Amino acid sequence: MKISSYTLLICLLTLTLSSYGQEEEEQKIKPKRTDNFIRMDGIRLGVDITRPFQSTWIKGDRKGMEFSAEMELRPNIYPVAEAGWEKFSLDQDFVNYNSSGPYIRFGINYNLLSAATKEEKDILYLGFRYGISFAKQEVSSYKIDNYWGPITGSFPSQNYQSQWFELVFGLTGEIFKNFYLGWSLRGKFNVIQKDFDLPPAFFNPGYGKAENSMNFDFSYSMFYTLPFEFGRNKKEKKQ
Repeated sequence: MKISSYTLLICLLTLTLSSYGQEEEEQKIKPKRTDNFIRMDGIRLGVDITRPFQSTWIKGDRKGMEFSAEMELRPNIYPVAEAGWEKFSLDQDFVNYNSSGPYIRFGINYNLLSAATKEEKDILYLGFRYGISFAKQEVSSYKIDNYWGPITGSFPSQNYQSQWFELVFGLTGEIFKNFYLGWSLRGKFNVIQKDFDLPPAFFNPGYGKAENSMNFDFSYSMFYTLPFEFGRNKKEKKQ
């Protein structure tokens, strides 16, 4: 009986040391997370609530709508897609101009903040976007005064495209579970501009005044995170 007990004890010690060694090897290969990254479990959907009210700070009648979606690709890195539609009208004594169309932007945000707890979800970020718009403009009437009297006329509808990139700085904060508010400041730089001899393109949806090589803009948005588990989250929860 003594030999049997010793044998059993040795077997138990051997198994314990073996399992400990295996765990140590696994930790060397794939250690448990000890970082303080802010994590987003799901897709964050947003709507820009400033787009319908742009005429309050921009000359002319400019209004539209914009939606966004972002997700976590890697810690602190969030791919973003934004899509919208805008309309711009300018009705003055010398010209009646209208432009409208959709636009899309693709890019990425990089979070600058860290979290003390897993519950913290606020992010302060720098971002990059590349935008494309598809617009239609029309000058329904114009008037040019000269010495022999005013010249009047109109231009038919014209389709055109523009492309630009944006540098973005913003903040998104959680107000309730999965509900967020956020703002962003944007510098927009024109890259490709389709133009005409007459009339020149005046407005690009999503960009602003077409003749400007650079425009500034800001937005204020509401977000909701549609939660679901990515593969990495499931693995982390098992650890």
